[in-house]
Amino acid sequence: MPISKRPPEAYAADQAAIDTQLAVRDMARSFGETRALDSATLTLRRGEIHALAGENGSGKSTLIKILSGVIRPDGGEFMFQGSRARFASPYAAQHAGISTVYQETLITPEMSVRDNIFFGTDGLIRHQRSKSQEISGAHLALDQLGLPGLDIDRPMWTLSLAERQLVTVARAIVRPWQVLILDEGTSALDAHRRDRLFAYLRDASSEGKSVLFTSHRMDEVFDLAQRITVLRNGTTVATVDVAESSYSDVLQHMSGREQAAALMEETNGGSGEVRSAPSALAQRPARSGEPVLRVSDVTLRASSQPMSIELKRGEILGIAGLEGQGQVELVEALCGLSRPRGGRVIVVDDAGRDHEISSYRDANRRGVRYVPRDRRQEGLFASQSVFDNFAIASWGELNRFGILKRGAARKRYQEYAEYTRLVGSPNQPVSTLSGGNQQKVLLGRWTSMHPTVLVLNDPLRGVDANTKEELYQFFRSLAAEGMALVFLSTEIGELLVLTDRIAVIHEGSMQALLPTAEATNGKIVAAMFGQNPEEES
Repeated sequence: MPISKRPPEAYAADQAAIDTQLAVRDMARSFGETRALDSATLTLRRGEIHALAGENGSGKSTLIKILSGVIRPDGGEFMFQGSRARFASPYAAQHAGISTVYQETLITPEMSVRDNIFFGTDGLIRHQRSKSQEISGAHLALDQLGLPGLDIDRPMWTLSLAERQLVTVARAIVRPWQVLILDEGTSALDAHRRDRLFAYLRDASSEGKSVLFTSHRMDEVFDLAQRITVLRNGTTVATVDVAESSYSDVLQHMSGREQAAALMEETNGGSGEVRSAPSALAQRPARSGEPVLRVSDVTLRASSQPMSIELKRGEILGIAGLEGQGQVELVEALCGLSRPRGGRVIVVDDAGRDHEISSYRDANRRGVRYVPRDRRQEGLFASQSVFDNFAIASWGELNRFGILKRGAARKRYQEYAEYTRLVGSPNQPVSTLSGGNQQKVLLGRWTSMHPTVLVLNDPLRGVDANTKEELYQFFRSLAAEGMALVFLSTEIGELLVLTDRIAVIHEGSMQALLPTAEATNGKIVAAMFGQNPEEES
């Protein structure tokens, strides 16, 4: 019999199939009239770390939920390890070898760390692992992620947000996996813990496992990924090699418009003209040097040094530090959520009188409002509408005989939504919005209350580059109208772009208070590690 000769391209196609972990072609998904995915295409190779990029609302989370079996597509092709796949449930995807860490930290707060890690791995009657196997497995996973010695019997609610996020990663990696999907899996991590996670991912990829991840921190994308697939409006617009691309290339694919120059201008010291805030949010004009809040000899911990800061009207004060160094304790003390061990936090009223903050309620009454770090657990009512989440704090101001004046509240909402480009219907559940739009709703709730001081705990966590630009403009407009802002961030670049001064916290003490105009990345990092920033050239 004659020997059949296959063309070289057929062998190439076979090799490509062998090297491919999963592939998606023309994936589509709608939610009512909203087209979340239109024509999404993605190829993830074996042993590859691949980034999925796009603005909030571009379809990234929808695609990830399809790959993870949470929702089913309306159309398109999904291949996993050479076979057609359509997972009916997250359990089916996990059983096939796909482990996912979702953008919001999905935990059961009252359960222990160990129970959260292994939750869902056992049946109702039959247990797959003994208690000793669970203990050793939990410790191994946590050690690999840089949490050695963590008490796995602690309730989850006692952990910091960064620790909770790493526990959700540990939950994913204790299961046998070939594909690990991280949807904003580093958003709550400081540089040290993020680097430890990256080391684990690189080791796993060297063993042939594949990683698909999203991050709005472009430096992380270029540090970790080999390739980047960009979604825009539910459609794949590009897949690029990291070695052959730049930040501005990817940002232009994401936005569909020229913006690299504007982003560089922001990074190098700020933009020019600032739009006025919406009238419903505007404050009276700032008076130069007028104090609105004083931190007077505040001691956060028994071993820390007293700190004093005076915050002025119209100022944006940045707060920096490594995870767990006391910066969260500081911002919580500013808004009355906790009491410092010593010293006082004082609000200065319009007549120049001092009022010491003694509780969260007292801080609110004095015009200090707080936007929490974990919007899902601490900020939003997931089952309620966008409008109700926005308007809930306005009830005390906009009510008649105890009933919300919905017309006035809707006018306020519409003005805010147009100004911040909040995408979505006011009547849809807030949980269906992208992370960036959820954050806009939470910010709108508190800024619409005309605060004198707005305390922001890492408010741009999990927010895309374009939405960040919109919110930078929004924060600047509030400051220009006279509102004082305290801005805690885990990203040094955000602090350098937005703030007037930066307080760096180390081991519960203020290591440095730097005018932003004189600050550099090196100086801030030096102070974060307890060094004198002036010694950093």
